[in-house]
Order: sequence, then structure tokens, then C-alpha cells
Amino acid sequence: MRDLGLSKAIRAAGGISELARALGISQPSVSNWARVPAERVIAVETVTGVHRKILRPDLYATNEDDDGPDARGGRRATRIIGLAGWSGSGKTTVIKKVIPRLIERGISVSTLKHAHHGFDLDQPGKDSFFHRTAGATEVIISSSKRWAILHELREEEEWDLPDLVRKMSPVDLILVEGFKRDAFPKLEVHRAENAKPLIQPVDPYIVAIASDVELPDARVPVIDLNDVEGIAELLLKHAILVSDAKAIRDN
Repeated sequence: MRDLGLSKAIRAAGGISELARALGISQPSVSNWARVPAERVIAVETVTGVHRKILRPDLYATNEDDDGPDARGGRRATRIIGLAGWSGSGKTTVIKKVIPRLIERGISVSTLKHAHHGFDLDQPGKDSFFHRTAGATEVIISSSKRWAILHELREEEEWDLPDLVRKMSPVDLILVEGFKRDAFPKLEVHRAENAKPLIQPVDPYIVAIASDVELPDARVPVIDLNDVEGIAELLLKHAILVSDAKAIRDN
């Protein structure tokens, strides 16, 4: 039995065949849906005009505690998922390849990366560098192309993942690289030549593995490391609301 959101989408499209054609998939695929799959929500919203909160209210927030406003004046429910793996496994390469595929589906994406060592985006000799070294807590650098804010922790403790996410603008999906010890869903990126053990056996939040070799003993789904479209599907399928990630951490 179809749920209300899917029924509205079918009516808005003019029928199952029309919806399938607009999405570029087969009619039987749509006929077999009981509700709009998580990875198809944004595309269905785009072709039908039915809001994502109607299509999948279980995935998209209806209160103001989840995220900021979207372009329609409603609330955008940001979802989050991580990519975990040892250094050299190819996490950044996967992210670089998958972001364009997600954007093609109409999904807005931001990324959050953890740096294990000190880093600096500023340049010695620049005015902003002198502002910081003089003691400014925050420095904003702005131009017609982009802006950045540099926050000096100084004696503060390092911020945790939820604190950092709260500083980000609302989007559909945040891809997190690093933070592998935090409690939220992650795709493990595994490369055989690294000769490193899998993280999944010791991390219950690994929901799937992208690998360049077969892993017959893996206890979660394994996908080819070069299957970018498949990886995009997995990320969308397993991403959770930011508010749910906070709840996992607090329990």
C-alpha cells in the first residue's frame, strides 16, 4: 500500500508512468514502491513539486530544532553521514567523486573534515594573519567570491562534531571525513594496498564498506570502491538527521 507522500507525487506527476519517465527509471520500479526511497526524495520533489517533508516526513524535520530555513521559507532537515578509513585509503577521492553525483540529483552538500594536526588557512604577512596573532578570537575574511571565518581556540577545548555542525549553513547532506570514533553512520573506505585492518569490526556505526577487493567475511554490505553511483546511493540511504546523531551521542 502506498503512503500519502508517494500517492501525492504520483498524482502531481500525472501517473506512475509519467513519474517514472521524469525520474529516468522504469515504471515497475516506481510501481513497487510503498513510499519514496530516501535516495529519490530530492529528485521526486524536483519533478513533482511535492515538498520533501510531505514525501518523507520521517526523514525531513517539521520543527525548528533541526536546522535552518530552506529556500522555500520552510525548514531544511540536514542529514549527516561519515566516511571513515585509514590515511591513504582514498576517503577524499571518494568525496571528490561523489559530490558532483549528489549535486546532479539536486542535493545540496557540505563537508566537514577533521584535521589530526595543527593547520592554518591563513598566510603569514597578510593583514588577517596579523589580526589573529595580535589576539583576535575570530577573524572573518570576505570577498565577492567567498568568505571564511577563522576561530582561534587558544585555551578552549577542541569542538566536538555537533558543535561544528551547528556552525554550518543548512544543506541537505553533510559528508564528514574523520571523527571515526563518533557515534553516527559511516561508510568505511578500504584499500588493500594500505595493509590496514578493517575498522568495521570495532565500530558498530560502520553501515557499509567501499573496497577495492572482495571482503567475503564482512558483516555489512560491501561495494566496489569505483562504483561512485552506488556509493552515492548508500550514503543517501544511511544518512540520518543531525538531531538523531545528537541523540545517539547523548544516550
